[in-house]
Amino acid sequence: MRTTNRTTIDLDALGGLFPQRVATASELLALGLPSAELALRCRPQGPWQHLLPGILLLSRTPPSRAQLVRAALRYGGPQTLLTGVDALQLHGLRALPATGPVQILVNRPLEPAAKVRITRIRHLPDPVLRRGFLTAPLARAAVDTARVLRLPDDIRAVLTEVVRHGGVPVGDLRRGLARASDQARQVISELADGVRSAPQAWARAVLDDLPLPPPAWGVPLVDAEGRHLGIADAWWDDRALAWQFTTPTPHRGMLTAAGAVVLHTTPVRLRRSPTSVAQDLLTAAARAATRPKPRITPTHRLPRPFPPHC
Repeated sequence: MRTTNRTTIDLDALGGLFPQRVATASELLALGLPSAELALRCRPQGPWQHLLPGILLLSRTPPSRAQLVRAALRYGGPQTLLTGVDALQLHGLRALPATGPVQILVNRPLEPAAKVRITRIRHLPDPVLRRGFLTAPLARAAVDTARVLRLPDDIRAVLTEVVRHGGVPVGDLRRGLARASDQARQVISELADGVRSAPQAWARAVLDDLPLPPPAWGVPLVDAEGRHLGIADAWWDDRALAWQFTTPTPHRGMLTAAGAVVLHTTPVRLRRSPTSVAQDLLTAAARAATRPKPRITPTHRLPRPFPPHC
């Protein structure tokens, strides 16, 4: 207990007054705690700890991710928005784990601090409340995440998920990442072409150096009687050539029986052996070009085909 001239404070129960047990020093001082008491309780091995300048965790256990997020938002001030991977997770997306500095958006000057990545912008977007945290909209959170990532596959995982499962238009990401890294702009180009998975992106890289027209990606196919034959991960309609690497294989036999030429490549081989995969694809394309085109029809509109090169 700590007694002041105004009230008696139960210091052990004090953490329950604050979400995630995160409080500002000014809030604690306003309750009547002297600054010397705060310093004493935040000493090494003490019952409390400093998370950020002026932000205390009223517990001695290592902070959880939620407590770090709360501390970053308290450090930023009343209008601060959470962004980055933590915001994506609160929006329900799980492409990457939340590690490293917590990303926040602010509209005022703020001193840099460890454990926080601060982005200052003039006009904050409209906030979205997620599990008690003021969060940036999904598209903005994805853009902020992609800007700080370095590995192409991490960037691809995030942006693909927000398009495929979050419903964010590719154009919104393109505008937000107009000045981003080459890797981020490459992923945006892939998404604009219909690529929606990492294996599709690796396949697209294989195609870059081949004399083949661009395929359509993720195409549902039916036969002349309208029976579903499966989904081609990549499909060349002018020669009924299907390339499969993520779709389950039971439909592969149906596509072959209907007359399609089907090349199956595992994602591991796509990643590790692009040169031999390219040769396999050229062989399959040449074989597809030497027989009459079967009556296999995509169930959605395809891009305008290019003239075949082989």
